[in-house]
Amino acid sequence: MCGIAGARAEWLAELGREPGRALAAALGTLAWRGPDGSGVVAAGGWWLGCARLAIGPRRSRQPLVLRGGRFAGVLNGAITNARELWPRWRPRLAAIAAPRALPNDAWLPLLAVAAGDRAALGQLRGHHAYAVVDAARDQLVFGQDRFGEKPLWCLVQKRGRRWQLVAFASTPAALVALGGAPLQLERGLPELLRTGFADWLPQRVRRGLWLLPAPGRGAPFVADATGYRTPWLGNLPPTPAAPAATAARPCDQEPDHAPLRRRAIAAVARCIDTASPVGLSLSGGLDSSCLAATLGALQRAVPAFQFCATGSDPAERAVARAVATAAGLPFVPVDGGPEVLDALPALTRAAGMPLGDPSVCAVHATARAAAAQGVRVLLSGEGADECFLGYRRYRALAHLPRLPWLAPFAPRWSMRYPARLLRAASAPDPAAALLEVTPPGFRDRVLAVAGRRARPARPRPADRVLAARAADFAGYLRLDLLPKVDVATLAAGVEGRCPWLEGDFLADGSDRAALGKAHLRAAFAEALPAAVFQLPKRGFALPLDRWLRGNHWLLDLLAEPNTRQRPHLRPGGIAEVVDRHRRGQANLGHGLYLLAAVEIFLRQSESPRNLELGRTAAGPPP
Repeated sequence: MCGIAGARAEWLAELGREPGRALAAALGTLAWRGPDGSGVVAAGGWWLGCARLAIGPRRSRQPLVLRGGRFAGVLNGAITNARELWPRWRPRLAAIAAPRALPNDAWLPLLAVAAGDRAALGQLRGHHAYAVVDAARDQLVFGQDRFGEKPLWCLVQKRGRRWQLVAFASTPAALVALGGAPLQLERGLPELLRTGFADWLPQRVRRGLWLLPAPGRGAPFVADATGYRTPWLGNLPPTPAAPAATAARPCDQEPDHAPLRRRAIAAVARCIDTASPVGLSLSGGLDSSCLAATLGALQRAVPAFQFCATGSDPAERAVARAVATAAGLPFVPVDGGPEVLDALPALTRAAGMPLGDPSVCAVHATARAAAAQGVRVLLSGEGADECFLGYRRYRALAHLPRLPWLAPFAPRWSMRYPARLLRAASAPDPAAALLEVTPPGFRDRVLAVAGRRARPARPRPADRVLAARAADFAGYLRLDLLPKVDVATLAAGVEGRCPWLEGDFLADGSDRAALGKAHLRAAFAEALPAAVFQLPKRGFALPLDRWLRGNHWLLDLLAEPNTRQRPHLRPGGIAEVVDRHRRGQANLGHGLYLLAAVEIFLRQSESPRNLELGRTAAGPPP
């Protein structure tokens, strides 16, 4: 797990930057992702750099160089099927079997490119982003895991009629150090205040230079001195589509669901194929409880960490403890109150963007507790709800009527479930309405910007559930859940791994029996306590409505004149919603958190040391 960066030497020279110093500056912004060492190398027309977190072999280094410098490469993350791939390019390693440690998996993309076997890069499992330079051809081969677990941001420049990749990095802050600019929030603010996340890209940095996401999920791309060998479609690279659903295997329809259990065990076994200490983030919900059961089946008694916000319902902790006992895992409770939000400034500085999901602070507290016990790899259950159609809103969409005439009567300030259903039933896009984390009255009162232009109306999908899941893969999972895990765990010096995204678990959406994780429940019914299947889903939700009714520094931040005079806010809007919330007229804790998260980012963009709230001890090292 690392932070990687790279840039074309000629582009840096055009900006008047010395390549070695520019890469060193970029790696300085990535030190929180890789505190165990850093390195820079020049290859062909490229300079590559890596800040390394030593999860694999301690003595290995990055960037890696092969064949006297013709090939150089960097890798962020882990390739979980490395054991089966090593013999493909190093036959002498065919006899290596678990639990013997393997060489650094960062070599694998390098070996694939050197062997002319670029197609194999699409077979990499796990969570990773990589870049390999072929100096003889002056080509860069780069790519990312299929779900976008590991971030990869790109700067592309228009040269004539072609787009040229000029820089890439794991964070926007690293690209700023290379010659980019901070994220511009105005167009994405309405989306952020509505759902808690936003797709900020593509974004124009300056004339001819654009900030974009990595161009693909799972497939390698090639860039050279004249542009992309695989050309972009249209004027700008498109946002990658969600992974295509794979047909459910016939064996998964067997009554005992044993094949699904076996695949889950195999995915977890690949994720824990490391010499580093492993832990499990165990919420007490079904997703992480199934991971606990697979660890028990593998006889890996790794510690299970369960976060509980002070004052929350203790039911989840009781269930999580019962699950850990049944699986033979040591149970480690992690308690957190409003002080967990103190990590937000440091986490925002590390991410280089507003963190709209408050559970990032809970995940970070859990990762810190795991790191304190020596854990370096932390498993979590992200992806199961998408793969197994588990969200409550999927079930609602399957039966929700279309009642557009109700729109004038739908509640505008309530976030209770019946109010959300009424708004969804009358909304043009019911799935988007169910994804909202703030009520429309709140957004109308505080926000003064219009945001992105409205997208053209789409045909009504034949299946609203499948359309919502596809949108979640491209949006909620890629832009919220996975960045949250990446930032929160790495800031604590821990690597997060998501086994449900590592294996082939994408349920066949045409099988409506899969709704509510029916296949997953059946597969693990005998391995888990019955209470797991009765517990409502909560995840890492924080009681913000209660925490932000008293005195809290986030509210102090929102009360400052500099905050309230921002051009994206309506005059008097913050004062009104804070008053409404404190008097109990509406539960607006999440919305108030979002306003504070944006303000923290803006102040750090204006001056990195402008927000010294005395809270950074809970965050990543400076």
